[in-house]
Amino acid sequence: MLNKELGEHGVSIFRNQCKEMGIKLEEIQLKDLLNLSQRMIRALRPIMGNDKAQRIGKEIQKFKILSELKDINSEQSDMFTERRELDAYLKLANISYTIGDWDDALGYYKRVIRICKKLGEKNKMAEAQRNTGHIFKRQSEWDEAIKSFEASLESLKDIASAVGIADAYRGLGYVYWRKGDYGQAKSNFKIAMENAEKSGDKSMIGMVHIESGLVDSDTGELENAVNHYLESIKLLEDAREWQQLSRAYNNLGDTFLQLKEWKDAIKYFELCKESAIKINHISMIGWSLFNTGEALAMSGNPDEAIEKCSEAIEILDKLHDHVGVSAAYRNLGVAFRFKKEWGSAEDSFKEAETRLDKIKSPFNSAHLDMEWGIMYTEKGEKPEAKKHLKKAANVFGDLGAQKYLEKVNEHLKDL
Repeated sequence: MLNKELGEHGVSIFRNQCKEMGIKLEEIQLKDLLNLSQRMIRALRPIMGNDKAQRIGKEIQKFKILSELKDINSEQSDMFTERRELDAYLKLANISYTIGDWDDALGYYKRVIRICKKLGEKNKMAEAQRNTGHIFKRQSEWDEAIKSFEASLESLKDIASAVGIADAYRGLGYVYWRKGDYGQAKSNFKIAMENAEKSGDKSMIGMVHIESGLVDSDTGELENAVNHYLESIKLLEDAREWQQLSRAYNNLGDTFLQLKEWKDAIKYFELCKESAIKINHISMIGWSLFNTGEALAMSGNPDEAIEKCSEAIEILDKLHDHVGVSAAYRNLGVAFRFKKEWGSAEDSFKEAETRLDKIKSPFNSAHLDMEWGIMYTEKGEKPEAKKHLKKAANVFGDLGAQKYLEKVNEHLKDL
């Protein structure tokens, strides 16, 4: 694996780490691999960056667990070995989820759910179902995500797990927000917050604040959104919850984008990226990049914006993150629009539209039509501008996204 990823140089670094631990290469045991993976991350980070280093470290951990599974599967099957197998597959699934290997993670979570059903292990089954829901959520598979979150709630029906229940309702609220059903989203977030506060779990309370801010941001209640994000940052910093903290910073930056405070937006997108890098949260690194691109374009730096959006597309395409890729192409189109490179802007908006065809996200589609309409306005093609802007106005009106509707109507007035 090291040879494939890094060549002989990587193998040499691995040998040196073994030597420093006082282990001969041919005498490495499974129990040594966890420590070796952490040492490899530290050794590789200055050479190739945190992302690649973390990935190599996690792959070593996966190798260790897969090797342990071979031993477990060779033993006589009983309840004890099945529980060991369950724990191993759950670790594999969580590692794969962390490094963005979502297809592998889904496969492992399926195995976890199957074993849990056999053993009657409802808590771990609910965890696997929720994480499956979160993966489908990232892949914009809204119906599959809803099924997974509802299955998790069914598994927890007779279990007092306030955190698990809060997480499932949080996931449901997010999906309904993406689908543009703000009433359902708020209803689910309210239940999520009640359970999060009941649990006293700072991380979960912080995460529900993030989700609640999403709806307020879309509906133009920007002061409420900022308050939710600041509250989440305070809680998540205390909990050192880097993954969700990166989301809070990203969403706060997005709110400053709406307020046209470009420097603050860029500042928080950079904090988002820094937090995501700490745990190799690849998708949020991509989101921070295309959002930074939008702020750069709006503040008069379209060339730098194009670089950021292009980098985001390269990252998010590999994760099948259709929402993120479509937004990155939309912002790429905006950057080309500022350069008056109409052909490149048109191509970017068309690609964003193609990606949005894979998902049902009314708000994102309306946002794209708004930016597309502005491009046609600046290009002097009024009929096309009206077509896109009116489509955006109709959707924003139906959703109750008042601030965005006002922005579209301002442009329509000029036509």
